[in-house]
Amino acid sequence: MNINYLKDVYQLKQTEIQILLYLEEHLQELNDLSIRFVAKNCFTSPATIIRLAKKLNLSGYSELIYKIKESHLAPNTIADLALEEKSIQSFCQLMNQNQDCLISVISLGFASHIANYMSEVFNFHGIPSITTAHTQLINRRNNQKILLIVVSHSGEEEQLKATVALAKAAEQPIIAFLGTQQSTIAKQADLVFSSESFSPFSTSVARPQFFFGRTLITFESLICTYINAIK
Repeated sequence: MNINYLKDVYQLKQTEIQILLYLEEHLQELNDLSIRFVAKNCFTSPATIIRLAKKLNLSGYSELIYKIKESHLAPNTIADLALEEKSIQSFCQLMNQNQDCLISVISLGFASHIANYMSEVFNFHGIPSITTAHTQLINRRNNQKILLIVVSHSGEEEQLKATVALAKAAEQPIIAFLGTQQSTIAKQADLVFSSESFSPFSTSVARPQFFFGRTLITFESLICTYINAIK
């Protein structure tokens, strides 16, 4: 479990970091550790541990324990990438309904390479698209209509969350390509495609990053279906 990563993504307090460190240090005994026992040994309360789990988009203490143990298992092989017909139709419908919109693809870090590729593909097919981090485009006083596409593994980057919140307030449509459905951005988006490859409890050991490959395959399937449908 990469606690430094968790601290940065979820803005964890020192007490919350201490709880995670304690659980990590007692990995072999997790099944036997009650929430009250952990709270006592971390000089905090069970309520604080529950709030920590909620902050990490988990249901509670039991799922927190499960995710920590899961992070130490060998990674799964690539799952079935077949898209549901309903999801494909929803994508095509959103694209059709917003043909007068400028597509803005936003992302940060490594995901920016995927965002740039998506934008190039849209433009190649005559669909106006840009990649930008500027939020002035998303403004009620701006007549430019935007279809926002977000690419994010965690779905929790503060800058992206702020942009998505602005788009939501301005009633701009949002499509998200994410690593998990259990994220802040997923809850704001109109349509979500998730690789379900993100875990906030990823270890510091090198592991395959399936998000990028799965997202590209998903996007290729969607855009090809849409382009062929409008010809």
